[in-house]
Amino acid sequence: MKFNHRESEGRDANIDMTPMMDIVFIMLIFFVLSASFTQTQALSVDRPSSVTKEATGPEAIMITVDRSHLIWLDGRQVGMAELTGVVRGATVGQMRNVIVNADRTVPSGLLIEVVDQIRLGGVANVAVATDAKRH
Repeated sequence: MKFNHRESEGRDANIDMTPMMDIVFIMLIFFVLSASFTQTQALSVDRPSSVTKEATGPEAIMITVDRSHLIWLDGRQVGMAELTGVVRGATVGQMRNVIVNADRTVPSGLLIEVVDQIRLGGVANVAVATDAKRH
């Protein structure tokens, strides 16, 4: 008994890749849009080093004190007198952390004054950013 399969001899089995490529691109767009992009440091600051280091969440407010002793918040310069009000306005109704990104050359007295103004603005958790100490 011999079976004739003439219909299938001329056909090649093809797999349509279009639906799979659609799914791959949709997943790519999803991951790109849902990724959290945070800019940790907008100004060039030579941070002091530390042996102990603790990571903070992306919801933290970054305040930078550069080597010219200027205070920056969200890319705009803030004076010491207005720092408390600006921090209070940025944290209304929220428990947020503040990270002070101070240059190594900033005097400790200025750094303590900045931290005090932040705490007067209603923020209890203030951290000073450091780089990992290399042995």
